Amino acid sequence: MKCFLYIDNELIGTVDFKVIDESMGVISGDLVPSNNYRKFQIEVQQHFEAKGIANAEDFKFRITLADGTEIKSEGGIGIVDSGDVAEVIVEAAGVNLSMHANTAKRTK
Repeated sequence: MKCFLYIDNELIGTVDFKVIDESMGVISGDLVPSNNYRKFQIEVQQHFEAKGIANAEDFKFRITLADGTEIKSEGGIGIVDSGDVAEVIVEAAGVNLSMHANTAKRTK
């Protein structure tokens, strides 16, 4: 499920999410960062170093599908960016997967 990741209204990249825990509504994928991500990257990495993830308490993350539908994440959205590896992982929990599965099929 290809999605767009924002901090507030700034697009910071795209993510091709996969379901990693259906019962908990958890999706995860690698961030393909936009140039805007660089503005936030050092702070994201600092939060990761301090507590293992940069999450919604630190930033106002939003995820949308291509058609603009916002994915609601009751359990929060987080970014794992250690700076030691090239991969930046985005996770969201508490997502109503059945609701977004139909929308995602329409936007492919």
